[in-house]
Amino acid sequence: MNAAIVLLFVALFVAINAEFTCNPDGDGEPDCLGRSGQVTRDFWDPTHYWICSPSGKPDLTACPDQKGFDPKTGTCVDWSDWQWYPPCPTDSEST
Repeated sequence: MNAAIVLLFVALFVAINAEFTCNPDGDGEPDCLGRSGQVTRDFWDPTHYWICSPSGKPDLTACPDQKGFDPKTGTCVDWSDWQWYPPCPTDSEST
């Protein structure tokens, strides 16, 4: 019985951790299931971002001309205010 509980907690931890795993070689396309309206960056094209549609599908959306997507604010900003950030948080950013 105790082993079953331990295995259940390990499986839960792995499932939760897998959701937050970041692939720096990917494009940042999110899993949109149950996340309608969520906005995330496209890792390699700062003129675009992903937005989760109500159907659960990620849509690649362009920023207006002369703007880039800022992952810190979740909005498109003027290039003079835009800054590049690593696609996946480092240990120092997550603390």
